Amino acid sequence: MGFSKKDLQKKTIPLVGFGETANSLGEIVIPTYARGINKQALADFVSDFSTAIQNLADKEILTLKGDKEAEVWQMHIDGASNQRGAGVGLILRSPHGDLIAQAFRCEFKATNNETEYEALLLGMQLALELGVRNLEVYGDSLLIVNHMNDEYVARDSKMIAYLKVVKELKQKFKDCKLK
Repeated sequence: MGFSKKDLQKKTIPLVGFGETANSLGEIVIPTYARGINKQALADFVSDFSTAIQNLADKEILTLKGDKEAEVWQMHIDGASNQRGAGVGLILRSPHGDLIAQAFRCEFKATNNETEYEALLLGMQLALELGVRNLEVYGDSLLIVNHMNDEYVARDSKMIAYLKVVKELKQKFKDCKLK
C-alpha cells in the first residue's frame, strides 16, 4: 500500500500493511518536510526501532542493573605518553562477562603517571554512571597502586591532586580495590 501526498505531509503516518507488527508499533513520526518515502527505507526504520528490539534492550539494561550490592565488576586500565601525545584505555567487565572498552586521547601533555591516573578517573566515573557498587581495578602502575594503598606518599603537586580526586571517587563505591 502506498501513501498519498496528503499522508506524507502529516506529522505521523499510520503503519498499514505490516501485518501484526503494525498493531504493536502504532505510528511513526515523519518530518513534515518529507515528500516521498522509500518503502525499503521505512521497513528498515521499523525493523531497527521495533518494539521487540526495544524489549530486548530493556531486558539487557535490567540484567546489567541486577543486584549491584553483591556484584563485583573488574576494570583494567592503562595509560601511555610519548612525543606524539598521550592516551588512556580501559576495559570494564561486568559480573556477567559483558565488556565495555574505552580509549581516549588526552588533549594535553601528560606524563605516563598522569595518564595512568586519567585512565583510573575515567574508569571510575564510568563505573559510577553505570551504578557499579563494587569494583576491582587492575593497573600496571606501581606508583598509583601504592598511592591508593597508602604505601607511598604523593609528593608532586599533580600527583597529590590526582590522588585526592581518586580517593573522593573511591568513597562513592561500597568497595573499590586497586590491584
